[in-house]
Amino acid sequence: MTEQQRAVALTWVARRFPVVPCSKTNKGALVPGFGREASPEEMRPFSDPETVRSWWTGRYRRDHVGLLTGRGGPDGRGLLVIDCDMPKADTEPLTGRWADCCGGTDVLELLAREAGAEWPDTYSVLTPSGGLHLYYRQPEDGPLIGCATGAGGNVQRPRPPHLGPLVDVRGVGGYVIAAGSYSAAQGRPYERVSAPDVLPQPLPGWLLERLRPAAAPAAPAPRPAAVRVLPTASRTDRYAAAALTGAAEDVAGAQEGERNRRLFAAARRLGELQDTAPAVLDETTVREQLLGAALASGQSEREALRTIRSGWERGLSGRGAGAA
Repeated sequence: MTEQQRAVALTWVARRFPVVPCSKTNKGALVPGFGREASPEEMRPFSDPETVRSWWTGRYRRDHVGLLTGRGGPDGRGLLVIDCDMPKADTEPLTGRWADCCGGTDVLELLAREAGAEWPDTYSVLTPSGGLHLYYRQPEDGPLIGCATGAGGNVQRPRPPHLGPLVDVRGVGGYVIAAGSYSAAQGRPYERVSAPDVLPQPLPGWLLERLRPAAAPAAPAPRPAAVRVLPTASRTDRYAAAALTGAAEDVAGAQEGERNRRLFAAARRLGELQDTAPAVLDETTVREQLLGAALASGQSEREALRTIRSGWERGLSGRGAGAA
């Protein structure tokens, strides 16, 4: 058994996946330091062949081989494993949406049917208790997926990354017992049941949607309020206020391809008018109004500020040009 466990551990390390010794009685990790926030330095021993060889030659020679998920691999993003459990003897029967499900594989199969998808075929491992581990690659873009348990049995609409009762998710900071590792308590190994040429596959789209919460729609940037002046203000001040409000509305409604040009033109025009109504068209007010409008149209703050400054300075420098 010692040679078998050591061979399994070194095989996974050769594939560039980190491993950890786990208790042969309760499967708990026996070496700490691989949590979600672990640094590359803290993770190094779990992928070092000599360290791993010493673990399964000495103190941990008869223990399970735990395969760390969400770490390592050729692309560095690691694995995500869907762990379909069998219910324990004292588990309450599932109800409602899950009433016809006898185990985690039934739950996952139901979710696939609801999504109009086929059973997610990938590298698969049968556990000694009759459960099933489905191995996938972490998604190439976006945040890595963490861990979740199938606890909470009869919750009908679990929140991501929870999938449903009797289905655990093992991602960043988690681990599963590797294929080939032997359970002395149950007298059986963790056995690969997928075809020899089947590797961990990319996550199917429907499964990724359930594992990642939907991004909340970005709140639209507020448009600046119209600039108002007292009815007793001079005609020139009232004209300047209307010009500023109109310029902001024009910028906010600009379509892609026109946004920067309109913003520059608005800032330049207001700069040209500045000395006719300095109490209304001060630089801070103009910048705030035009920036709010630019953000509402979809421009970046950095680019918008640069364009406003350029247009404003051009307008100031061109005041009075051509006067007699």
